[in-house]
Amino acid sequence: MPTLVGEGVPRLTGWGEVVSCFSRAVNARHSQGLLVSFVEETRAMTYLSVCLPALFQKPRHGLVPGNQVRFDGHRVIMEDFVVDFLGRPTWQGKITLGDVKGFCASRVTLLKESLLLKGRDGGFLGLLRGGQPNNPFMARAMDLLRGDRSAASRSVRLNALSSLVGLGPGSTPSGDDFVAGVLLGEEALRLLPSTEAKAVADNLEPMIPWSEEKEDLWIAVNRTTDAGKTLLWQALHGQFPNFLIETIRCVSAAKGKQEIAEAVDSAVACGATSGTDALTGFVFCMETRI
Repeated sequence: MPTLVGEGVPRLTGWGEVVSCFSRAVNARHSQGLLVSFVEETRAMTYLSVCLPALFQKPRHGLVPGNQVRFDGHRVIMEDFVVDFLGRPTWQGKITLGDVKGFCASRVTLLKESLLLKGRDGGFLGLLRGGQPNNPFMARAMDLLRGDRSAASRSVRLNALSSLVGLGPGSTPSGDDFVAGVLLGEEALRLLPSTEAKAVADNLEPMIPWSEEKEDLWIAVNRTTDAGKTLLWQALHGQFPNFLIETIRCVSAAKGKQEIAEAVDSAVACGATSGTDALTGFVFCMETRI
């Protein structure tokens, strides 16, 4: 029986198939091209996840890539394993003012310092560090984002970010994680009181316009991996992974540098560089704008 159900999962109907099985997650691709993840821990929750510890008490009930999955609204059928969602607690990945109300320029600075110290190289961390790029993906990202923060045109900023989609290594490319972090930053800035947001005082436009101009990003999600598409599809709907929300909440409420460092340490452990790249995007968005 699931302990938590992402609010997006019961809305799915039709067929899919298991595409990957890990020690703490099983991923099934729905016919719409989105991944639904069955996870062991609540920290791994997303809008399109189901926390199902019982699935991992046995050898994933014999599930292997290629197994058919039936999405039937309030239940999912995988081989002879039926997951019923009725009456189970649901989870959604929207951030609230309570998650970010403690953010200020000094906290963004401390977050950046901890990320530079503890973050994992191989992705886009160098965008914050500066200097020479240490991988070809970051070099490309630096070229695309050069002048982004001072660009007068909304389309210039948007095109630069949409060009990052699918860029980099990993099942979720670094560019996708970075863009998701930027989207999270924009949502945080939108929620913060205007007196705390430097962007309001300076009359700065958002890095990603909240309008139909996001169309470039919607188009771009179709050129990345299934995992990247799923992450960005959710982020464009204002839905973010639980580990990112927990990290932002902890940083916002932290009483000192140590608590921020511990939150960052936990976040960067997610994926090879996914946690690092998402926080890099968040800091990139927030820096100088709060």
